[in-house]
Amino acid sequence: MKLQERNKVSKATQILNTMAIVMVIFAIFNIYTSHMYISSLIKQGFDPIKQITEVINYYLNSVTQYVFYGICLAALSYIIKKVIYLEDVESINKLDKDYLEKASVVVEEEYDEIDMILKELDVE
Repeated sequence: MKLQERNKVSKATQILNTMAIVMVIFAIFNIYTSHMYISSLIKQGFDPIKQITEVINYYLNSVTQYVFYGICLAALSYIIKKVIYLEDVESINKLDKDYLEKASVVVEEEYDEIDMILKELDVE
């Protein structure tokens, strides 16, 4: 049961990934609407070659914020997932150490019994 709980993705990472996807969708939508707006300006006689800086600035102002926030949210989700993974690894290592300590005690007891049997054989 505990292994299944460890394999689940935390709610925080799911929420952050969902928000990152929504931001990417907003960015794509804004790229489309910006393209449509610039296309309508060109039909009205706007020359984008003469004012290319304004066209680029318009695209960047409408899209960059969504791309930036999407990347930040995805990175934060990745960091949280790695921190949870490291915590799980530490707990597994702790369990392994505890198991190894118990196993070494059992192995020592087995050697003691074998040594006692060998001593009895040597005495006779």
